[in-house]
Amino acid sequence: MLTSVPVGWLWLLAMASTALSSCTLGSWIPLRKFRIAYPVIMVVGGGVLLLVCRLNGIDVTGALVMYSCAHIGLTLGLLPQRQLFKEVLERWRRGEPTDHIKVPRRHQVFFGVCLIGVLLVGFALTR
Repeated sequence: MLTSVPVGWLWLLAMASTALSSCTLGSWIPLRKFRIAYPVIMVVGGGVLLLVCRLNGIDVTGALVMYSCAHIGLTLGLLPQRQLFKEVLERWRRGEPTDHIKVPRRHQVFFGVCLIGVLLVGFALTR
């Protein structure tokens, strides 16, 4: 379904999902190093994904759809944890220990369900 869309639109979707994910997570985790490193790592990872897909005979359009869906699922899945990120960062900046702060189980489940759910939708849209 989405693979029949011109590849230029899929590149735009991949860029938009990367930008949205980077800006959103950058506002939740306001560390300068994170704001610089996260988009770079995601773009390099996307490049490696495209290379691996091309070497294994998978179409570039399918890889771009899955890349975009992964970013969307990641961002949605981390939504409930945004306050936790800020709390850990504030405690870390004050020099307080942060190792006792744990991610609630329901947040972990929500993250997994969102990421896997959106990836399954992306997979269905590539067929």
